[in-house]
Amino acid sequence: MRPLWPIERAVLEATAHDYPAFADDIRRQAETAQVTEFENSGAGFFSTVSVTPDAPLLPDKLPLDGAYGSVEGIEHGMGFVVFLEGGRLSLIEGYCHGNVSTGGVDFSAVKFDVKPWSASQS
Repeated sequence: MRPLWPIERAVLEATAHDYPAFADDIRRQAETAQVTEFENSGAGFFSTVSVTPDAPLLPDKLPLDGAYGSVEGIEHGMGFVVFLEGGRLSLIEGYCHGNVSTGGVDFSAVKFDVKPWSASQS
């Protein structure tokens, strides 16, 4: 297990922004989150997440619109979705806009600018 990388943490913060009714609970779960598995799929990534059992539960709304933004090396940017299981954060998915490979992207240190989905509506 490992702590969240900056891009994963930014996605969860952007998600919290767009769900104000339970933003504090998302943030509290994010504080305890550990990544148990990570896969760079070549078209994005999947981060399987585990949070402590005493973290406040979230409504089982699936999936949560996470974020969008620019990611260094990804020409048309990426979108992000957050999944819950049993009221707990369980998966962060990042996907490319366009036919671009993420094979050479180091998501642990990549430069990015992630924004809440609601910012795309303005």
